[in-house]
Amino acid sequence: MTYKIIIFEDNILMQQSLKELLEQDDDFCVSGTYDNAKDIVKIYEHQQPDLIISDIDMPDVNGLEGLEKLKKKYPDSKVMIFTVFEENDKVLSAICLGANGYILKSSSSKKITESVKDVIEGGSPLTPIIASKILQHFPKRQAIENDMDMLSKKEKEVLDWMVKGYSYKMIAAELDKSVETIRTQVKHIYRKLNVQSNAEAILKALNKN
Repeated sequence: MTYKIIIFEDNILMQQSLKELLEQDDDFCVSGTYDNAKDIVKIYEHQQPDLIISDIDMPDVNGLEGLEKLKKKYPDSKVMIFTVFEENDKVLSAICLGANGYILKSSSSKKITESVKDVIEGGSPLTPIIASKILQHFPKRQAIENDMDMLSKKEKEVLDWMVKGYSYKMIAAELDKSVETIRTQVKHIYRKLNVQSNAEAILKALNKN
């Protein structure tokens, strides 16, 4: 299966190099490149991509504005932020607005392609540093303790690896399980914690601790 990807990046050289990198992998097809997010909703409706990769700082309509517009209308759309700084406040804002993960522009080619696949397959690349900083934006809730008690021992183990920033594939390797088994356990974690993403699950785990 080939995954359709759209890139929003105003640096033409970066835009082209990312496109060429992704298309070296037979699993990816870059169906469009744009230098701002002005028409992100229309583009998404027309092309129905599996993933959008977006820079933050762009002219006219930046990545955060585009992300907010898209997620309001299509909350299930998958968007990965492509940025320079890991701890930039704009990255925190992007995740709070619903970004499914982020890629550092300084990342290795292997890391970029692995992260892209991880997001498409339901993962959410999120380092503990970012998760801890985002946590400050969320009020603590008494219900969190009870939610955590609902998790089985195996589900808590999977959640612990998620907090450490591991992808589904990495967790599967650590626990000697299939990726599909980990994906099923994560779905159970989502349901029991009443969350919709890895980021939210991680935030609840950190909040409890």
